[in-house]
Amino acid sequence: MLPAARTRDEVDLYLELHPCARCGSMEAAWTATATTRESRPAYRYSGRCAECHERREFLFALPEGRTAPADAGPHPRSRFGGPQPSALLDPGEWLLVADWCGQAAEVAERQGDDAEAADLRWTAVAALEEVRKFLPEAGDAVPEAAFWSTRGRTVYQREPGRFRRRRIEVVRDFHLDHMPWSPA
Repeated sequence: MLPAARTRDEVDLYLELHPCARCGSMEAAWTATATTRESRPAYRYSGRCAECHERREFLFALPEGRTAPADAGPHPRSRFGGPQPSALLDPGEWLLVADWCGQAAEVAERQGDDAEAADLRWTAVAALEEVRKFLPEAGDAVPEAAFWSTRGRTVYQREPGRFRRRRIEVVRDFHLDHMPWSPA
């Protein structure tokens, strides 16, 4: 079964988190084309690694009625996808993205780059919103079964308390409170 791609931003992030198996480089010039897989609409991303020139390819399913991944929405809850949890990245990977963006935002702030800092904090908030989508409606924590990647399981096992509803919300609110300016 192909993983479903909700938005172009989600696909771009997935590609960045899956470096070349041969050399580890994350850089590639990607070409995206519509295709089908078992009569279901799909999108193929192919390219060559910028370092070792290894051919790379990923195939993603698309939601019914779509011929390409959607553009990102205007709010953090819709930037990477709709109300459903991601099928490309698990909650541990989303939390890593939030951490990396939060750390990079602090560097940008120290360097006086408010626009970059705001964009990074906005991405951190969007990634935390993705983690929240894995919370059961009446539950207080993301269940361990929601983690399918090695990277995501490692993040969970190191500190499972980071996946509690209240903790996710506190970190999200911290980023919102520390925006150097309010994004549109």
